[in-house]
Amino acid sequence: MELFNTALLVALMTAIRPTEGEDDCPRIISRSGWGARPSKHVEYMKIPVEYAIIHHTVTPKCNSMAECVEKVSSIHSFHVNTNGWDDIGFSFLVGGDGNVYEGRGWHQVGAHTYGFNKKSVGIALIGEFSDSLPPRVQLDALKRLLKCGVKEGELAEHYKLLGGRQISATKSPGLALYQEIQTWPDWVENP
Repeated sequence: MELFNTALLVALMTAIRPTEGEDDCPRIISRSGWGARPSKHVEYMKIPVEYAIIHHTVTPKCNSMAECVEKVSSIHSFHVNTNGWDDIGFSFLVGGDGNVYEGRGWHQVGAHTYGFNKKSVGIALIGEFSDSLPPRVQLDALKRLLKCGVKEGELAEHYKLLGGRQISATKSPGLALYQEIQTWPDWVENP
């Protein structure tokens, strides 16, 4: 078992996109880094995207790369095997370890917010944030991802930040996190 864990860690480390510290981008763990299966169908979005929609996964939090990889893989399996989707629904997932995990990424249409999937990235913070905020490292990684998206031309310069609850009948991204993002400069009240 120890040999497997060492091999998995080496594979994960080689699949990390070397962006941390460069251009204010967070460390992004590629799909191969967390073991994603190929998407059954790919539809591409028009870039730059005009909306970023924040969600939470309503799962236990993760604080290490190993825990976060396990959570992302589990969410992927649920979305594909139970929901019958082509792939994981989110564009990115942000772990409590401070890493960002690539879901469908910047360019592929996701399955996170009905009616907005073709014009938004859906970013889920791993955990449940109704009563408490994510750890600072997780919030900082989210902020860096958004800033990086604008700098790289993936997000429109004046994109609109929303919580999932503003568009559909959900409590996502949790009350505490929703109240937090309302204080961020790109948040808008009406889509």
